Amino acid sequence: MNAKLFKRKKRQKSYDLEEAMDYLEKQETKYAVLSKNSIKYNEPLGVVEHFFEKIGVAAIKLYSNVKVGDVIEIGTEDEAIRQRISSMQINKQNVLEAHSGDSIGIKTRCPVYKDSNVYLIAKA
Repeated sequence: MNAKLFKRKKRQKSYDLEEAMDYLEKQETKYAVLSKNSIKYNEPLGVVEHFFEKIGVAAIKLYSNVKVGDVIEIGTEDEAIRQRISSMQINKQNVLEAHSGDSIGIKTRCPVYKDSNVYLIAKA
Protein backbone atom coordinates (compact mmCIF):
# COMPACT_ATOMS: atom_id res chain seq x y z
CA MET A 1 0.00 0.00 0.00
CA ASN A 2 2.86 2.38 0.73
CA ALA A 3 4.24 1.73 -2.75
CA LYS A 4 0.96 2.92 -4.32
CA LEU A 5 1.02 6.10 -2.28
CA PHE A 6 4.60 6.73 -3.27
CA LYS A 7 3.82 6.26 -6.96
CA ARG A 8 0.88 8.65 -6.80
CA LYS A 9 3.00 11.32 -5.19
CA LYS A 10 5.71 10.77 -7.76
CA ARG A 11 3.27 11.27 -10.66
CA GLN A 12 2.00 14.65 -9.43
CA LYS A 13 2.71 17.40 -11.90
CA SER A 14 4.84 20.28 -10.69
CA TYR A 15 3.99 23.80 -11.82
CA ASP A 16 6.22 26.76 -12.34
CA LEU A 17 5.11 30.23 -11.23
CA GLU A 18 3.64 31.28 -14.60
CA GLU A 19 1.52 28.13 -14.87
CA ALA A 20 0.28 28.65 -11.33
CA MET A 21 -0.67 32.27 -12.08
CA ASP A 22 -2.50 31.19 -15.26
CA TYR A 23 -4.41 28.59 -13.26
CA LEU A 24 -5.41 31.18 -10.64
CA GLU A 25 -6.57 33.62 -13.33
CA LYS A 26 -8.78 30.90 -14.84
CA GLN A 27 -10.24 30.21 -11.39
CA GLU A 28 -10.83 33.95 -10.93
CA THR A 29 -13.05 34.05 -14.02
CA LYS A 30 -15.53 31.79 -12.25
CA TYR A 31 -16.23 34.69 -9.90
CA ALA A 32 -15.77 37.56 -12.33
CA VAL A 33 -17.87 36.81 -15.37
CA LEU A 34 -18.54 40.18 -16.97
CA SER A 35 -21.77 40.59 -18.90
CA LYS A 36 -22.98 43.04 -21.54
CA ASN A 37 -24.38 45.33 -18.87
CA SER A 38 -20.98 45.78 -17.21
CA ILE A 39 -20.33 49.27 -15.97
CA LYS A 40 -17.09 51.14 -15.48
CA TYR A 41 -16.61 52.16 -11.91
CA ASN A 42 -15.92 55.76 -11.00
CA GLU A 43 -17.70 56.04 -7.68
CA PRO A 44 -17.54 53.33 -5.03
CA LEU A 45 -20.59 51.21 -4.25
CA GLY A 46 -19.59 51.24 -0.60
CA VAL A 47 -16.74 50.90 1.88
CA VAL A 48 -15.59 48.05 4.13
CA GLU A 49 -16.36 48.99 7.73
CA HIS A 50 -14.97 45.84 9.33
CA PHE A 51 -13.65 42.38 8.43
CA PHE A 52 -14.40 39.40 10.65
CA GLU A 53 -11.42 37.08 10.19
CA LYS A 54 -12.76 33.96 11.91
CA ILE A 55 -15.83 33.72 9.69
CA GLY A 56 -14.43 35.52 6.61
CA VAL A 57 -17.17 38.14 6.41
CA ALA A 58 -16.87 41.79 5.41
CA ALA A 59 -19.22 44.42 6.82
CA ILE A 60 -19.88 46.95 4.05
CA LYS A 61 -21.59 50.36 4.32
CA LEU A 62 -23.44 50.97 1.02
CA TYR A 63 -23.61 54.20 -0.97
CA SER A 64 -25.96 52.73 -3.61
CA ASN A 65 -28.18 49.71 -4.22
CA VAL A 66 -26.85 46.17 -4.64
CA LYS A 67 -28.45 42.74 -5.00
CA VAL A 68 -27.48 39.09 -4.87
CA GLY A 69 -25.78 38.05 -8.11
CA ASP A 70 -23.96 41.35 -8.69
CA VAL A 71 -20.21 41.18 -9.29
CA ILE A 72 -18.20 43.45 -6.99
CA GLU A 73 -14.55 44.34 -6.56
CA ILE A 74 -13.09 45.14 -3.15
CA GLY A 75 -9.76 46.95 -2.78
CA THR A 76 -7.49 49.09 -4.93
CA GLU A 77 -6.24 48.69 -8.50
CA ASP A 78 -3.06 47.03 -7.21
CA GLU A 79 -4.67 44.69 -4.70
CA ALA A 80 -8.30 43.74 -5.22
CA ILE A 81 -10.59 40.74 -5.14
CA ARG A 82 -13.49 40.31 -7.51
CA GLN A 83 -16.41 38.05 -6.73
CA ARG A 84 -20.10 37.50 -7.27
CA ILE A 85 -22.36 38.16 -4.28
CA SER A 86 -23.85 34.77 -3.47
CA SER A 87 -25.62 35.91 -0.31
CA MET A 88 -25.79 38.90 1.99
CA GLN A 89 -27.24 39.71 5.36
CA ILE A 90 -28.58 42.74 7.16
CA ASN A 91 -28.77 42.31 10.95
CA LYS A 92 -28.28 38.51 10.62
CA GLN A 93 -31.23 38.22 8.19
CA ASN A 94 -30.67 37.02 4.62
CA VAL A 95 -31.77 39.58 2.03
CA LEU A 96 -31.86 39.59 -1.78
CA GLU A 97 -31.15 43.30 -2.18
CA ALA A 98 -29.89 46.19 -0.10
CA HIS A 99 -30.23 49.93 -0.52
CA SER A 100 -28.09 52.99 -0.03
CA GLY A 101 -27.27 53.58 3.64
CA ASP A 102 -27.60 49.91 4.65
CA SER A 103 -24.77 47.98 6.28
CA ILE A 104 -24.49 44.48 4.85
CA GLY A 105 -22.39 41.44 5.57
CA ILE A 106 -21.00 39.30 2.75
CA LYS A 107 -18.73 36.27 2.79
CA THR A 108 -15.43 36.95 0.98
CA ARG A 109 -12.94 34.52 -0.53
CA CYS A 110 -9.97 36.16 1.17
CA PRO A 111 -9.32 38.83 3.80
CA VAL A 112 -10.05 42.47 2.94
CA TYR A 113 -8.90 45.63 4.66
CA LYS A 114 -10.98 48.11 6.59
CA ASP A 115 -11.77 51.29 4.60
CA SER A 116 -11.29 49.48 1.26
CA ASN A 117 -13.61 50.73 -1.46
CA VAL A 118 -16.18 48.40 -2.99
CA TYR A 119 -17.04 48.82 -6.68
CA LEU A 120 -19.89 47.38 -8.71
CA ILE A 121 -18.44 45.61 -11.77
CA ALA A 122 -21.53 43.94 -13.26
CA LYS A 123 -25.19 43.83 -12.37
CA ALA A 124 -27.03 40.53 -12.03
